[in-house]
Amino acid sequence: MFRNLMPLLARDFHVPAPDLIGFGNSAAPSRESFEYTFENLTKNVAGFLAALKVDQYFLHVFDYGAPIGFRLAMRQPERVLGIVSQNGNIYQEGLGPKWAERAKYWANPTPEPRAQYESAFAPETIKGQYLTGEKPGTVGPDGFP
Repeated sequence: MFRNLMPLLARDFHVPAPDLIGFGNSAAPSRESFEYTFENLTKNVAGFLAALKVDQYFLHVFDYGAPIGFRLAMRQPERVLGIVSQNGNIYQEGLGPKWAERAKYWANPTPEPRAQYESAFAPETIKGQYLTGEKPGTVGPDGFP
């Protein structure tokens, strides 16, 4: 969804798009050296905005970026000029039954339940998230394995 929207927005806006730590093309530090929480990712994006001297912005939130973007908005609402949300869940009930099972794993992250979710990170699954619903040949391979 966002891949098609960003070029359209770039016609009229500056579109800085931080690559979240461990996502996309960024480095993925070990869990021992970086705590993968929405809080830490929010701090990282806040630092990104500060480095670019971005004082006000329209916020685009998508998927896992939504909890980060909404944290930024709650902390400094005067900086946010508007919000575009695509698949950006903001409430527990919106996660649905699929995530209830995953929440059990989050509460007790042992190797056995972890193995159940390995297919979520398989190359075929990731490619499917990028290519499903798109015309063949229109999505570059830079975002998936």
